[in-house]
Amino acid sequence: MINQFLIIISTVCIYEFLSFFKLKGIIITNIKIYKKIIKLFTFKKVSDFRKEMLILNYSKLLLISSIRIIVLFIGILIFLLTLYRFSSSFIIFLLSIYGIFEITISFLIYHYLRKKLIK
Repeated sequence: MINQFLIIISTVCIYEFLSFFKLKGIIITNIKIYKKIIKLFTFKKVSDFRKEMLILNYSKLLLISSIRIIVLFIGILIFLLTLYRFSSSFIIFLLSIYGIFEITISFLIYHYLRKKLIK
C-alpha cells in the first residue's frame, strides 16, 4: 500500500516539477536548433566562415539546453532515491509492469484533473 501512495506522490511531484521547469519547451527548442543545423548544411551559398560561426552558436545553445535536461533528470533521480528511503521495495515496484501501469493511470488521472480544475 505504501508503494501505491509513493507512486501517486511521485507522479504528482514529478509532473509539477517538469511543468515548472518547462521540459517540453526545452526539448522543442533543442529540436528546432537541430533542424537549423541540418538546414545550414544544405545551404550552398553561405560562406564557410558564416557556417562555422553559426554552428558554434548553435552548439553553445545545444550544450546549455542539454545541460538543463540532464539537471532535470538528475533532480528526478534524486527525488526517487529519496522516496526509496521510505520503502526499500519502491524502486523494484516502480520498474515492474504493475508499477508502470499505476504510474500511467495516476499520470493520466492527474493530468485530466489538473486541466479541468485550472480551466
